[in-house]
Amino acid sequence: MTLNWSTVRATDVEQACQLVESGAQPARIPSKGIFLIHNGSPLPAKHVLRLAFCIANRLPLDSKLKFSSGDGTINRLRGLGFEVERR
Repeated sequence: MTLNWSTVRATDVEQACQLVESGAQPARIPSKGIFLIHNGSPLPAKHVLRLAFCIANRLPLDSKLKFSSGDGTINRLRGLGFEVERR
């Protein structure tokens, strides 16, 4: 199944960031090097993007989504106006 990323908006990413920062939705697997910088703190970019997709599409937040991280994740988040970096 192809994921329709056009449904994800900056407000969905913001909400996902807040869930991660509050500890309500911690990442299950540590990030492998791509981070979204939110309020000066690095957050695991793929985890944030997965949550944002679930929020945008009204899916359960623990839904299993398969997508590759890397340039696609970086480009999607930067395209929505977020700072993303590789470490």
